[in-house]
Amino acid sequence: MLTQEKRITELCSESTPKIWDRATTKANIGDTIHAPFTPVMQVINKDVYTDGRVWLKVKPTNASCYTEEWVLDREEDDALPPPPNEFEQGFNHGRLDAIDKSIPLYTEAECEYSAGYVQGYNALAKPPVPTPPPKPRTWSVTYNQTWQWYVVWVGDRAIGRAFDHEEAERIGQVRFVECESR
Repeated sequence: MLTQEKRITELCSESTPKIWDRATTKANIGDTIHAPFTPVMQVINKDVYTDGRVWLKVKPTNASCYTEEWVLDREEDDALPPPPNEFEQGFNHGRLDAIDKSIPLYTEAECEYSAGYVQGYNALAKPPVPTPPPKPRTWSVTYNQTWQWYVVWVGDRAIGRAFDHEEAERIGQVRFVECESR
C-alpha cells in the first residue's frame, strides 16, 4: 500500500516545533536545539523562575534514555511575561494541590503566598455536600389475620412478633432501643 506524505502548513507558527542553533530561553516544549559540541537535544519541559531565568529539561533525540536540565539566564530581547507575584504563585500551587487531591499545606492566610494558596485550593476543592439529618426511626405494631399474631416493625423490617398487643408493644420498645444503639 502506498501512502503519500501530506504537508500541512499551520497558520500559527508559534505552535510548530522550531530548531535552534544554541540554547535559548525562547525555546518551547518540542523544539530542537543543535548546540555546538552537544548532541541534538529536544526540549521536553520548561519553566520560568521568578527572577527571569528559564529552566529547560532536554533529552537527546536519539534513543538515549538520559535527560539534562539547563538553567539559562534571561536574554535581553526576551519577551517573557513578568514573573507572578507571591499571591499568584500560591494560587497556582493551591490549585495544583487541589487537583492532586492532596492535603492542603495552609488553612489560614498569614502572608500573600498562603492567602493565594488557600484561595486557589478552595477554588477547585469540592465543597462538602450537606447530608440531611437522619429520619427518626419509629416502630409500629400490626396484626396479622392469617397467623393471628402481632408483628413489630421498624421501618420496613419486622423485628418481632407476639400473641397480644401489650407483648408486641414491650418487644417494640426493647428491640427498638437495641436497634438504635447499633
